[in-house]
Amino acid sequence: MSLGVSAWWKEVWSWDRVKQAISTLPGRLGFEKDRELRFFRLRVDVESGEVYDEILARFLSERERYGLYFILYRYSQTDKEIEEIGEYVTLSQICPALHCPMVKQNMNAFEKVFGYKQGLLYKAAEAFGYEKIDIGDEAVKIYILPKVPIVISVWLGEEEIPPSVSILYDKSVTHYLDCEASSIMAGVTLTRLIISSVKNLNVYVQGVEYSYRYQCSE
Repeated sequence: MSLGVSAWWKEVWSWDRVKQAISTLPGRLGFEKDRELRFFRLRVDVESGEVYDEILARFLSERERYGLYFILYRYSQTDKEIEEIGEYVTLSQICPALHCPMVKQNMNAFEKVFGYKQGLLYKAAEAFGYEKIDIGDEAVKIYILPKVPIVISVWLGEEEIPPSVSILYDKSVTHYLDCEASSIMAGVTLTRLIISSVKNLNVYVQGVEYSYRYQCSE
């Protein structure tokens, strides 16, 4: 009998399977040498595998953690740091063939939340620390891992022109994350910005459908 997607993630990316690799991260690849990995307003205990989400103000469930373990495992396989290149590539350039429904869903949600409200992106990004980038009408550069910046930009909608969002990575991303991990983190970044707007700015998003998971599909 074949495993369902969620069962497969649990089977392959359980903490017992990835702990040894992830526990090599403290003190390298931009992480402080500490019991916790702190990044993107997440705190991962490298002894227990528990993950505290500072934006949601709660611990992630076991199911929510599987995909994050996958991301950290991929990152941990980097044996040598490189500097940012300073040139950006689109997600489609990194992953020309990968189909990730979660990213498309979250892009649509992001446009609905941020596409008509000038300045909202900057306010939501304050929770993560950001740098303004001169792309589109508004754009932020956020470090989703210590050595991995992502740029989210939005062209605001007006009259009959709908808003649009773009996702860019520094070219160095392929040194740290593979295609699937890059896609997942792009989708997650969009969601965490939406969640930040809800939690910190009381933005009303009822009826806007988005996914917060570290997997392309359930």
